[in-house]
Amino acid sequence: MDLQEVWKKLKKNKLEKPVLGTVEIRKKSKHPVQKLKNAYLQTTGFSLAFLIGLIVLFFMFPEPIVKVGLALVIVGYVFFFVVNFNMYRKVNVVLPVDQNLKNAMQHTYDFITANIHFQEYTAVFIYPIAAAAGFLVGGAVGSGDIDGMLQKKFVIIALIVTAIVLTPIAFYLTRWLYKVSYGKSLKELKERIDELENPN
Repeated sequence: MDLQEVWKKLKKNKLEKPVLGTVEIRKKSKHPVQKLKNAYLQTTGFSLAFLIGLIVLFFMFPEPIVKVGLALVIVGYVFFFVVNFNMYRKVNVVLPVDQNLKNAMQHTYDFITANIHFQEYTAVFIYPIAAAAGFLVGGAVGSGDIDGMLQKKFVIIALIVTAIVLTPIAFYLTRWLYKVSYGKSLKELKERIDELENPN
């Protein structure tokens, strides 16, 4: 039985005695908690796909400095892969049907919101490295002599400017992507919490 159906039944019957037990949200349920859990699974999949692509690039370029840049980005993606996979595992779709339901849903809402903010601001440290690594990959492909290219002052300036410009762009793009992936379901979850708090 869906959690929403249980809640509607409770409201309809106006039960005076507390109802005990739990209900597990179905995997194909449209309940926002399940949709948030699914979103973390999708994000984990994207992280893995990008991670595989970066590992392939790592072995394509022999230049040590390019490898160092890509290795640092790979470490960052491994971190976010682990974070997202752990969140997928921790989002609990087995919720109580008693008076603790609102608390459980509020905890889920706060937990996911805090995690999204954590990922947004942690990623700021990865963006300059990723921008620099991308610059170096492009230089290695274009010139074929990355060491000689980095001896030129204007190239170093261009690399720094690229990292500075792309970091805020990447931050706001990531924030938008999180909003697309999680925003609607978080809003729905908050509305259900508000309904439980003020049933009338």
